[in-house]
This record gives sequence, C-alpha cells and structure tokens, in this order.
Amino acid sequence: MKQKWSVIASLLLLLFSTGCWDRKEINDIAIVTATTYDKLNETEYIVTTQIPLPGEMGGTGSEGGGGTSGGAMFLLDAGVGRNVREANAELQQRLSRQLIFGHRRVAVFGEGLAREGVRKTLDVLTRTREARLATQLFVAEGDANKILAAKPHLENLTSEAIRELGVNHFEITLRDFLIEFQQKGSDPFLPVLSLVDNLSPDPELIEEQIGINKVAMFKDDKVEFFTDENQTKAIKWILGKMEGKSYAIDWTETESINTRIKQQSGNLSYKIENDKPVFIVTIDLTGSIIENETEINFEEHNSLERVNEKIKEDVKAEVNSILEETFARNMDSFGFGWLLKRRERERWHNEWKDSWRENLPDLEYEVHVNSDIEWTGLTTKGIGVGE
Repeated sequence: MKQKWSVIASLLLLLFSTGCWDRKEINDIAIVTATTYDKLNETEYIVTTQIPLPGEMGGTGSEGGGGTSGGAMFLLDAGVGRNVREANAELQQRLSRQLIFGHRRVAVFGEGLAREGVRKTLDVLTRTREARLATQLFVAEGDANKILAAKPHLENLTSEAIRELGVNHFEITLRDFLIEFQQKGSDPFLPVLSLVDNLSPDPELIEEQIGINKVAMFKDDKVEFFTDENQTKAIKWILGKMEGKSYAIDWTETESINTRIKQQSGNLSYKIENDKPVFIVTIDLTGSIIENETEINFEEHNSLERVNEKIKEDVKAEVNSILEETFARNMDSFGFGWLLKRRERERWHNEWKDSWRENLPDLEYEVHVNSDIEWTGLTTKGIGVGE
C-alpha cells in the first residue's frame, strides 16, 4: 500500500513539474541594445538595430565597428516596412536568432521622421511587454541610422557611447518623454545627436564621432526647431543641468573668464497680477574661477561682483532667448501651463485651458539670476598682471 501511494505521489509531482518549457538559450537570441527609426520614403520606414556580438567583445586588440566579420563587436542591420513592426519582421526573416528588445538602452528618431511626427513610433515602443521605460530617447540631426554606424573610441558599443552622452547632458527616458507628451500644458524636447569629426593629430584616427550640442523642441509630437548654442545652455540652466559644468564669460571680444559651476538649480513659480499669471524663472548658481584670460586682479574691490553681474546678464539673455522663441511658436516647453493646472485647477479648466497655446506669445514672465562666484582658485591675479 505504501508503494502504491509513493507511485501516485510521483505521478502528481510529474504533473506539476513542467520544466523550462519556454526557455531561450543565449545562443538562440539577438539582444538589441539600440534602435533607430527613419522614414525611407513617404510610405516606408527603415528601422536599424544594433546587436552586440559577445564572442568578439573583450578580445585583445579588438576594435569597435559594424558588420559581421573582421573582429566587429556588433552587428548593424535594418529592416524596411510600411510600419515599424513590419520592418522588424522583415529583418527577423534574415536573422538566425530571435530579436529581443527588452534590453534596449537607446532609441533614436531620424530628423525627417521626428519633424513628421513620432506618435506612431511611440506606440511600438510602449505596447508590448518588452517595452523598457528607462530607454533613453534622442533625435538625430539627419538620418538616425548613420549615428549607429559611428565608431566611438572609448566604448565598445555605439549604444553605450550614446547612453553615456545622454547621462552627461540630457538624460531623457521614454517614461519622461511620455509624461511631457501626454500632459496638457507642456511640450516635450529631446537631445540631438550629431556627427562631428574628431581633431586627432593622427590622420588615421580622424573619424566621425557622436556629440550633443542641440536640443529638438517638440510641438505635440513633431519637432518644431533645433536650438542654437545659447538656447541649449538656457535649457540646462532651467533644468538645473549645469552643475559640475564649465561656463565661459566673454569679457571682451578676445578675452574670457572660465568658471566651474559647483551648485546650480532652476525653479519655476508664478504670481497673479491683474487677474493674469506672471511667471518667474529663477536660476541659482555658485561656482569658482578656473581660468582668467583678462587683466582683472581679483584682489581689487568689487572685481568678483563685476564677474557675477556679467554672469547674471549672460544667463538671463540665454534663458530669454529660448523662452521668447518657444512662446512665439505657441509652445510651452517648460511646463508653465502644467504648473497652473496643478496649482489653479479650477481657473485652468474654466479660463486658460482652451486658449493656452494661442495666448503663449503674450505670456508675461520674469527671469531672475542669482550668481555667487566666490572662489578665484590658487591665485587672484592673472599671469603677467603687474602690481
């Protein structure tokens, strides 16, 4: 009898022990670390993926690059289709391994696609279980697939180089973009990836590298314009992204003072005057001088005060430049309307919501900059400055 129950118990255990019925061996999958999206023509997309080749990574004397031979560390390949899913399926037909998108770290929209609208592509990035909200988003200047073809010198994978650039400049994830895109009273923006030649003295090492020096400003789901250098700095000031960065003050046409920003923050508030909102953008910063090309002697009275006044003037002009252009284009890129919606909910819905975009060019705002450059480094006089 005991033996009979033992057999029955064993059979029951077999019923509940399903094993690894859905397992996928590492040799059967292709892990995608980056994807780019471009419009090939009016009716077709071209979707490019980067897939690491683990067998080629970490070897002695290996170099970055695309392709499938010659020691390449990653594969670059693309699919074409009427939509993104169809393009991915077309690529999958030519691969011996199953594409896995759950570990994707970056996604890049081509400029043409971004100016046309990214709503359809966002649907693909969010609909499946493989969607990773921590994926960093970017816009490419020109075609996005050319960005992935670059060969970064300090990273094995282009995707990792792009991710690190995002962390150092504007770390905007899919989650961040979706929040800004979907909330009323706010327009999103994304960092722009550009290809620039490095300046190596060795001609053999001169190659196109990836850089971030612009921001793509969206109106709804379409890129409206790319920022210039001053507007890009202004966005960093508003977001509090200048901490740890250097900032140059053009003292004269040929001389400048360079500072290191130790602490920095940006704050948005408002007040109601004459029954209308007046917004206040406040920039606070502290820092030190790291280079002085001028003949200013910082032992002299009011010398640091003059530097702080100049910084206030420059930062205020930069912030005004981005606010003026976005408001003129009926864009609310920094959540002025969203702030009102949260703080003045009833008045927002009854008075401001329906005509918010149309009223943006006439929006009243103030920019306040508080600068405290307090440390001059180990010397107070410039080299060669007399008594």
